[in-house]
Amino acid sequence: MRRPLLLAAALAALAGCHAHAEPDAPRPAIRVRCAVAEARDWSDLRVLRGTVATPPDRDAVVSAQVAGRLLRVLVREGDRVERDAVIAEVESQPLRNALRQAEAQLANAAAARTLAASVATREEHLVARGISARQALDSARATLAQATAASESARAQVDVARQSVERSRVRAPIAGVVVRLLRRVGEVVDGTPTTPVAEIADPSTLELAASAPARDLVALAVGQAAQVTFDALPGERIAATVRSVSPAVDTTTGVGSVRFALQVAHLRPPLGLLGSAEVATSAPRWVVTVPATAVRNAGGSRTEVVVCLGGQAHPRAVEAGLRREGVVEIVRGLDPGAHVATEEIVGLQEGTSIQEAP
Repeated sequence: MRRPLLLAAALAALAGCHAHAEPDAPRPAIRVRCAVAEARDWSDLRVLRGTVATPPDRDAVVSAQVAGRLLRVLVREGDRVERDAVIAEVESQPLRNALRQAEAQLANAAAARTLAASVATREEHLVARGISARQALDSARATLAQATAASESARAQVDVARQSVERSRVRAPIAGVVVRLLRRVGEVVDGTPTTPVAEIADPSTLELAASAPARDLVALAVGQAAQVTFDALPGERIAATVRSVSPAVDTTTGVGSVRFALQVAHLRPPLGLLGSAEVATSAPRWVVTVPATAVRNAGGSRTEVVVCLGGQAHPRAVEAGLRREGVVEIVRGLDPGAHVATEEIVGLQEGTSIQEAP
Protein backbone atom coordinates (compact mmCIF):
# COMPACT_ATOMS: atom_id res chain seq x y z
CA MET A 1 0.00 0.00 0.00
CA ARG A 2 2.90 2.31 0.60
CA ARG A 3 4.08 2.36 -3.07
CA PRO A 4 0.75 3.64 -4.52
CA LEU A 5 0.71 6.41 -1.95
CA LEU A 6 4.20 7.55 -2.93
CA LEU A 7 3.27 7.53 -6.64
CA ALA A 8 0.20 9.65 -6.02
CA ALA A 9 2.24 12.15 -4.03
CA ALA A 10 4.79 12.43 -6.85
CA LEU A 11 2.09 13.07 -9.44
CA ALA A 12 0.53 15.76 -7.26
CA ALA A 13 3.87 17.48 -6.82
CA LEU A 14 4.49 17.40 -10.59
CA ALA A 15 1.09 18.93 -11.29
CA GLY A 16 1.84 21.68 -8.81
CA CYS A 17 5.07 22.49 -10.62
CA HIS A 18 3.23 22.88 -13.97
CA ALA A 19 0.65 25.11 -12.36
CA HIS A 20 3.36 27.54 -11.26
CA ALA A 21 5.54 27.35 -14.46
CA GLU A 22 6.64 30.61 -16.10
CA PRO A 23 4.71 31.63 -19.30
CA ASP A 24 6.49 31.37 -22.72
CA ALA A 25 8.82 34.29 -23.47
CA PRO A 26 7.58 36.64 -26.26
CA ARG A 27 9.15 36.21 -29.67
CA PRO A 28 11.85 38.79 -30.51
CA ALA A 29 10.83 41.63 -32.80
CA ILE A 30 11.75 41.27 -36.49
CA ARG A 31 14.12 43.95 -37.70
CA VAL A 32 12.77 45.54 -40.88
CA ARG A 33 13.80 48.54 -42.90
CA CYS A 34 11.02 51.04 -43.47
CA ALA A 35 10.52 54.02 -45.77
CA VAL A 36 8.17 56.97 -45.73
CA ALA A 37 5.37 57.16 -48.30
CA GLU A 38 5.98 60.40 -50.16
CA ALA A 39 3.70 62.80 -52.01
CA ARG A 40 5.33 63.96 -55.22
CA ASP A 41 4.67 65.64 -58.53
CA TRP A 42 4.02 62.78 -60.94
CA SER A 43 3.02 62.39 -64.57
CA ASP A 44 2.26 59.28 -66.60
CA LEU A 45 5.71 58.52 -67.98
CA ARG A 46 6.14 55.92 -70.70
CA VAL A 47 9.64 54.51 -71.17
CA LEU A 48 10.36 52.79 -74.49
CA ARG A 49 13.55 51.05 -75.56
CA GLY A 50 14.86 51.32 -79.10
CA THR A 51 17.88 51.83 -81.34
CA VAL A 52 19.19 54.82 -83.27
CA ALA A 53 18.23 54.63 -86.94
CA THR A 54 17.68 56.79 -89.97
CA PRO A 55 14.17 57.44 -91.32
CA PRO A 56 12.90 54.51 -93.43
CA ASP A 57 13.22 56.50 -96.67
CA ARG A 58 16.86 57.32 -95.90
CA ASP A 59 18.17 53.81 -95.51
CA ALA A 60 18.71 51.31 -98.31
CA VAL A 61 20.02 47.77 -98.48
CA VAL A 62 21.58 47.53 -101.94
CA SER A 63 21.65 44.35 -104.02
CA ALA A 64 23.11 43.54 -107.42
CA GLN A 65 20.62 43.33 -110.27
CA VAL A 66 22.40 40.51 -112.09
CA ALA A 67 23.80 37.19 -110.93
CA GLY A 68 27.52 36.56 -110.90
CA ARG A 69 30.73 36.92 -108.95
CA LEU A 70 31.68 40.24 -107.37
CA LEU A 71 34.62 41.57 -109.35
CA ARG A 72 35.16 44.81 -107.42
CA VAL A 73 33.90 46.49 -104.24
CA LEU A 74 34.72 50.16 -104.58
CA VAL A 75 33.76 51.48 -101.12
CA ARG A 76 34.51 50.86 -97.48
CA GLU A 77 32.34 51.14 -94.40
CA GLY A 78 32.11 54.77 -93.39
CA ASP A 79 32.62 56.11 -96.92
CA ARG A 80 30.23 58.82 -98.06
CA VAL A 81 28.70 58.21 -101.49
CA GLU A 82 26.50 60.22 -103.82
CA ARG A 83 23.34 58.96 -105.41
CA ASP A 84 23.99 56.71 -108.46
CA ALA A 85 27.67 56.29 -107.52
CA VAL A 86 29.05 52.85 -108.47
CA ILE A 87 29.86 50.98 -105.25
CA ALA A 88 30.58 47.51 -106.70
CA GLU A 89 30.80 45.59 -109.96
CA VAL A 90 29.69 42.09 -110.83
CA GLU A 91 31.86 40.14 -113.27
CA SER A 92 30.48 41.24 -116.63
CA GLN A 93 32.57 39.45 -119.25
CA PRO A 94 29.82 36.93 -120.08
CA LEU A 95 27.38 39.83 -120.34
CA ARG A 96 29.72 41.75 -122.63
CA ASN A 97 30.13 38.68 -124.81
CA ALA A 98 26.36 38.43 -125.04
CA LEU A 99 26.22 42.11 -125.99
CA ARG A 100 28.74 41.64 -128.81
CA GLN A 101 26.79 38.66 -130.07
CA ALA A 102 23.56 40.65 -130.01
CA GLU A 103 25.24 43.52 -131.86
CA ALA A 104 26.49 41.11 -134.53
CA GLN A 105 23.01 39.69 -134.95
CA LEU A 106 21.66 43.21 -135.25
CA ALA A 107 24.21 44.00 -137.97
CA ASN A 108 23.19 40.89 -139.92
CA ALA A 109 19.51 41.70 -139.50
CA ALA A 110 20.09 45.29 -140.61
CA ALA A 111 21.97 44.10 -143.71
CA ALA A 112 19.20 41.65 -144.54
CA ARG A 113 16.62 44.39 -144.21
CA THR A 114 18.63 46.72 -146.44
CA LEU A 115 18.81 44.02 -149.10
CA ALA A 116 15.10 43.25 -148.78
CA ALA A 117 14.25 46.94 -149.09
CA SER A 118 16.38 47.20 -152.24
CA VAL A 119 14.69 44.17 -153.80
CA ALA A 120 11.24 45.50 -152.95
CA THR A 121 12.08 48.89 -154.52
CA ARG A 122 13.36 47.24 -157.70
CA GLU A 123 10.25 45.07 -157.98
CA GLU A 124 8.04 48.15 -157.61
CA HIS A 125 9.79 49.77 -160.60
CA LEU A 126 9.56 46.60 -162.67
CA VAL A 127 5.88 46.15 -161.94
CA ALA A 128 5.24 49.80 -162.79
CA ARG A 129 6.91 49.27 -166.17
CA GLY A 130 5.01 46.02 -166.73
CA ILE A 131 8.17 43.93 -166.76
CA SER A 132 7.62 41.98 -163.51
CA ALA A 133 4.57 40.19 -162.17
CA ARG A 134 2.59 41.53 -159.25
CA GLN A 135 3.24 38.30 -157.36
CA ALA A 136 7.00 39.00 -157.30
CA LEU A 137 6.37 42.43 -155.76
CA ASP A 138 4.14 40.96 -153.05
CA SER A 139 6.81 38.40 -152.22
CA ALA A 140 9.49 41.11 -152.02
CA ARG A 141 7.35 43.22 -149.73
CA ALA A 142 6.69 40.22 -147.45
CA THR A 143 10.41 39.53 -147.29
CA LEU A 144 11.03 43.18 -146.38
CA ALA A 145 8.44 43.02 -143.59
CA GLN A 146 10.07 39.91 -142.16
CA ALA A 147 13.52 41.48 -142.36
CA THR A 148 12.25 44.64 -140.64
CA ALA A 149 10.74 42.60 -137.80
CA ALA A 150 13.94 40.59 -137.43
CA SER A 151 15.96 43.81 -137.32
CA GLU A 152 13.73 45.32 -134.62
CA SER A 153 13.96 42.11 -132.59
CA ALA A 154 17.75 42.13 -132.88
CA ARG A 155 17.81 45.79 -131.79
CA ALA A 156 15.72 44.93 -128.72
CA GLN A 157 18.16 42.13 -127.86
CA VAL A 158 21.02 44.62 -128.04
CA ASP A 159 19.16 46.96 -125.67
CA VAL A 160 18.61 44.11 -123.21
CA ALA A 161 22.26 43.08 -123.38
CA ARG A 162 23.41 46.67 -122.82
CA GLN A 163 21.10 47.00 -119.82
CA SER A 164 22.50 43.77 -118.39
CA VAL A 165 26.03 45.11 -118.72
CA GLU A 166 24.95 48.35 -117.05
CA ARG A 167 23.19 46.45 -114.25
CA SER A 168 26.43 44.64 -113.48
CA ARG A 169 27.42 47.94 -111.83
CA VAL A 170 25.91 48.21 -108.34
CA ARG A 171 24.89 51.83 -107.76
CA ALA A 172 23.90 53.71 -104.61
CA PRO A 173 20.15 54.48 -104.72
CA ILE A 174 20.55 57.33 -102.23
CA ALA A 175 23.27 59.68 -101.05
CA GLY A 176 24.64 58.75 -97.65
CA VAL A 177 27.22 56.74 -95.74
CA VAL A 178 28.10 53.09 -96.24
CA VAL A 179 26.93 51.59 -92.96
CA ARG A 180 27.73 47.95 -93.68
CA LEU A 181 29.42 45.93 -96.40
CA LEU A 182 27.63 42.62 -96.70
CA ARG A 183 29.64 40.96 -99.51
CA ARG A 184 33.32 40.76 -100.42
CA VAL A 185 35.18 40.52 -103.70
CA GLY A 186 34.86 37.01 -105.11
CA GLU A 187 31.55 36.19 -103.45
CA VAL A 188 28.63 35.19 -105.64
CA VAL A 189 25.41 37.19 -105.78
CA ASP A 190 22.18 35.95 -107.32
CA GLY A 191 20.78 39.29 -108.48
CA THR A 192 18.01 39.34 -105.85
CA PRO A 193 17.60 41.01 -102.41
CA THR A 194 18.56 37.71 -100.75
CA THR A 195 22.25 38.47 -101.45
CA PRO A 196 22.66 42.19 -100.60
CA VAL A 197 25.98 43.91 -101.17
CA ALA A 198 25.85 46.90 -98.82
CA GLU A 199 23.66 49.07 -96.62
CA ILE A 200 23.67 52.83 -97.15
CA ALA A 201 22.07 55.34 -94.80
CA ASP A 202 21.74 59.10 -94.72
CA PRO A 203 22.56 60.07 -91.10
CA SER A 204 21.68 63.74 -91.51
CA THR A 205 18.40 62.94 -89.73
CA LEU A 206 18.35 60.48 -86.85
CA GLU A 207 15.50 58.70 -85.10
CA LEU A 208 15.03 56.27 -82.25
CA ALA A 209 13.11 53.26 -83.55
CA ALA A 210 11.30 51.66 -80.60
CA SER A 211 8.63 49.06 -79.91
CA ALA A 212 5.67 49.54 -77.58
CA PRO A 213 2.79 47.39 -76.28
CA ALA A 214 -0.78 48.41 -77.03
CA ARG A 215 -1.24 50.10 -73.62
CA ASP A 216 1.55 52.54 -74.52
CA LEU A 217 0.57 52.99 -78.16
CA VAL A 218 -2.87 54.31 -77.24
CA ALA A 219 -1.29 56.92 -74.93
CA LEU A 220 1.20 58.23 -77.50
CA ALA A 221 0.58 60.83 -80.19
CA VAL A 222 2.64 62.45 -82.91
CA GLY A 223 4.32 65.62 -81.67
CA GLN A 224 4.64 64.66 -77.99
CA ALA A 225 7.92 65.74 -76.39
CA ALA A 226 10.38 63.11 -75.18
CA GLN A 227 13.81 62.76 -73.63
CA VAL A 228 16.22 60.10 -74.91
CA THR A 229 19.12 58.65 -72.92
CA PHE A 230 21.72 56.04 -73.78
CA ASP A 231 23.36 53.47 -71.51
CA ALA A 232 26.65 53.95 -73.36
CA LEU A 233 26.53 57.75 -72.92
CA PRO A 234 25.86 58.36 -69.22
CA GLY A 235 24.73 61.86 -68.36
CA GLU A 236 23.73 62.72 -71.93
CA ARG A 237 20.10 63.53 -72.76
CA ILE A 238 18.73 64.35 -76.21
CA ALA A 239 15.43 66.13 -76.79
CA ALA A 240 13.08 64.34 -79.16
CA THR A 241 9.51 64.30 -80.43
CA VAL A 242 7.22 61.45 -81.39
CA ARG A 243 7.38 61.26 -85.20
CA SER A 244 5.14 58.26 -85.87
CA VAL A 245 3.02 55.74 -83.97
CA SER A 246 2.05 52.43 -85.50
CA PRO A 247 -1.74 52.13 -86.00
CA ALA A 248 -1.58 48.37 -85.44
CA VAL A 249 0.27 45.79 -83.35
CA ASP A 250 1.94 42.62 -84.50
CA THR A 251 -0.44 39.71 -83.96
CA THR A 252 2.42 37.51 -82.73
CA THR A 253 4.30 39.85 -80.39
CA GLY A 254 1.50 42.26 -79.47
CA VAL A 255 3.72 45.31 -79.98
CA GLY A 256 3.81 48.14 -82.50
CA SER A 257 6.48 50.57 -83.65
CA VAL A 258 7.11 54.11 -82.44
CA ARG A 259 9.71 56.43 -83.97
CA PHE A 260 11.17 59.49 -82.25
CA ALA A 261 12.85 62.34 -84.14
CA LEU A 262 16.11 63.16 -82.34
CA GLN A 263 17.09 66.81 -82.06
CA VAL A 264 20.83 66.22 -82.35
CA ALA A 265 23.31 69.08 -82.16
CA HIS A 266 26.77 68.54 -80.67
CA LEU A 267 26.06 64.87 -79.90
CA ARG A 268 25.36 62.50 -82.79
CA PRO A 269 24.82 58.97 -81.46
CA PRO A 270 25.96 56.20 -83.82
CA LEU A 271 23.44 54.14 -85.73
CA GLY A 272 22.33 51.04 -83.86
CA LEU A 273 23.02 52.48 -80.39
CA LEU A 274 20.50 51.27 -77.79
CA GLY A 275 18.58 54.00 -75.96
CA SER A 276 15.49 54.79 -73.90
CA ALA A 277 12.82 57.37 -74.69
CA GLU A 278 10.78 58.88 -71.85
CA VAL A 279 7.43 60.42 -72.79
CA ALA A 280 5.13 62.20 -70.33
CA THR A 281 1.63 61.34 -71.54
CA SER A 282 -0.34 63.32 -68.93
CA ALA A 283 -0.13 66.57 -66.98
CA PRO A 284 1.77 66.37 -63.66
CA ARG A 285 -0.30 65.54 -60.56
CA TRP A 286 0.37 64.95 -56.87
CA VAL A 287 0.44 61.25 -55.94
CA VAL A 288 1.62 59.03 -53.10
CA THR A 289 4.64 56.85 -53.92
CA VAL A 290 6.54 54.09 -52.13
CA PRO A 291 9.64 52.09 -53.04
CA ALA A 292 8.83 49.19 -55.37
CA THR A 293 10.15 46.73 -52.76
CA ALA A 294 7.37 47.80 -50.36
CA VAL A 295 4.59 46.41 -52.57
CA ARG A 296 3.73 42.72 -52.32
CA ASN A 297 1.16 40.46 -53.94
CA ALA A 298 -1.77 39.60 -51.69
CA GLY A 299 -3.21 36.88 -53.92
CA GLY A 300 -4.74 37.19 -57.35
CA SER A 301 -4.62 40.75 -58.61
CA ARG A 302 -4.61 42.28 -55.09
CA THR A 303 -1.59 44.16 -53.79
CA GLU A 304 -0.72 45.45 -50.34
CA VAL A 305 1.94 47.19 -48.30
CA VAL A 306 2.94 46.60 -44.68
CA VAL A 307 2.59 49.70 -42.51
CA CYS A 308 5.07 50.01 -39.62
CA LEU A 309 3.14 51.48 -36.67
CA GLY A 310 3.59 51.15 -32.91
CA GLY A 311 6.22 48.44 -33.21
CA GLN A 312 3.86 46.17 -35.13
CA ALA A 313 3.20 45.22 -38.75
CA HIS A 314 -0.14 46.16 -40.28
CA PRO A 315 -0.73 44.84 -43.84
CA ARG A 316 -2.91 47.23 -45.83
CA ALA A 317 -4.55 46.65 -49.20
CA VAL A 318 -3.65 49.31 -51.78
CA GLU A 319 -4.17 50.00 -55.46
CA ALA A 320 -0.84 50.34 -57.25
CA GLY A 321 -0.42 52.50 -60.33
CA LEU A 322 2.58 53.22 -62.53
CA ARG A 323 6.09 52.00 -61.76
CA ARG A 324 9.10 54.14 -62.51
CA GLU A 325 12.77 53.87 -61.56
CA GLY A 326 12.18 51.70 -58.49
CA VAL A 327 9.14 53.68 -57.28
CA VAL A 328 5.45 52.72 -57.40
CA GLU A 329 2.48 55.06 -57.48
CA ILE A 330 -0.18 54.25 -54.85
CA VAL A 331 -3.53 55.28 -56.29
CA ARG A 332 -5.52 54.64 -53.11
CA GLY A 333 -5.22 52.97 -49.72
CA LEU A 334 -2.24 54.84 -48.24
CA ASP A 335 -1.65 58.35 -46.94
CA PRO A 336 1.59 60.29 -47.39
CA GLY A 337 3.86 60.13 -44.35
CA ALA A 338 3.04 56.51 -43.49
CA HIS A 339 5.99 54.25 -42.77
CA VAL A 340 6.02 51.08 -44.89
CA ALA A 341 8.31 48.07 -44.67
CA THR A 342 10.67 47.69 -47.62
CA GLU A 343 12.62 44.58 -46.54
CA GLU A 344 11.65 41.21 -45.06
CA ILE A 345 8.00 41.88 -45.90
CA VAL A 346 6.98 38.44 -47.15
CA GLY A 347 6.24 36.85 -43.76
CA LEU A 348 4.89 39.88 -41.91
CA GLN A 349 1.36 39.38 -40.59
CA GLU A 350 -1.07 41.62 -38.72
CA GLY A 351 0.38 42.36 -35.28
CA THR A 352 3.82 40.89 -35.93
CA SER A 353 6.33 42.61 -33.64
CA ILE A 354 8.83 44.60 -35.66
CA GLN A 355 11.74 46.89 -35.00
CA GLU A 356 12.63 49.53 -37.57
CA ALA A 357 16.23 49.25 -38.65
CA PRO A 358 18.09 52.56 -38.81
